[in-house]
Amino acid sequence: MRLLAVFAHPDDESFFCAGTLAKYAALGHEVYLICATRGEQGRIRHPAIDASLYPKGEALGKLREKELEAACAVLGLRPPIFLGYQDSGYPLEVAQANPRGFMHQDLQQIEDVLLGYMAQLKPQVVIGFDPQGYYGHADHIHLHRATLGAFWRAGNVMPEPPKRLFFPVRTKERVAQTRFDPERYGVSPCSLAVRVDVRPLAPTIRAAVLAHASQAGPEENFSQVLLDWPGLLEEETFVLGGLRGSFPAMPVDDLLAEWS
Repeated sequence: MRLLAVFAHPDDESFFCAGTLAKYAALGHEVYLICATRGEQGRIRHPAIDASLYPKGEALGKLREKELEAACAVLGLRPPIFLGYQDSGYPLEVAQANPRGFMHQDLQQIEDVLLGYMAQLKPQVVIGFDPQGYYGHADHIHLHRATLGAFWRAGNVMPEPPKRLFFPVRTKERVAQTRFDPERYGVSPCSLAVRVDVRPLAPTIRAAVLAHASQAGPEENFSQVLLDWPGLLEEETFVLGGLRGSFPAMPVDDLLAEWS
C-alpha cells in the first residue's frame, strides 16, 4: 500500500501524525510526504543555534529542509517532496502582509501540482489538513482546500484514485489543554474515524520531533514540548475527509481497516 501525507511546513508531520506514519512505514508500506514550503518564516527556539546565521527566508528554509530530511529518515518515510512555495508566516496578520506567502498562491495551480503527484505516486490513502488547519494557520487551511480538491479531481483522471482521505485532528478535550479554542479547533470524540495508539512508537515520535531542533528546542526541554502538545506520545486521531468505497463502523484503530 502507498500512503501520501500532505503538509505545509517541516515539523507538521512530526507533531500531527508521526506515530501513524512510522507505524505504516515499519509495516512495509510506502509512505510519502509532500511539504509545500520549507518553513522560511519559523522562529528558532534552540539556544545552541545562532539565529543570526539563519534569518527568516532562504537560510532558515535550508536549515529546516535538512531537519525534515532527518525526521523522515527517523520515521522511515521516503525522502520529502518539497513544492517550493514560501511560508506565509504566523499569526494571520503576518501571513496577510506577506504577498509571496503560500496562502496567497493560486489554489487551482496548487491543486494541479498535488494532482500530478497523486498520479505519479498512486497513493491509496491521503493524509492532509482538516478545514480548520489543525490550529488555524493560514497555510494549513489553504493546503486543506487544495488537497481536498486534488483528492476528488483524482477520480476524473486516475484509473485507480486514492480511496481514503484522512485529517489528523484533536478532540475538544485535548485542545482544551492548550492555548487554542476547543470549540473552534477540537472535534467531538464521536466524529473520529480512526484512533491510533502510538505509545509503542513514543521513542520514534520523540526522535522525529527533536530532529526539528530549530523548532522543538533542545532535548532537555522536551517536557515543555509535551505540555504544548498534550497526547503527542499517546494517541493520534483522525476524521474521514473523503471516501471512495466502504469504511467500517467508526472508530477503528487502522487507516487501512477492512480494505477492499
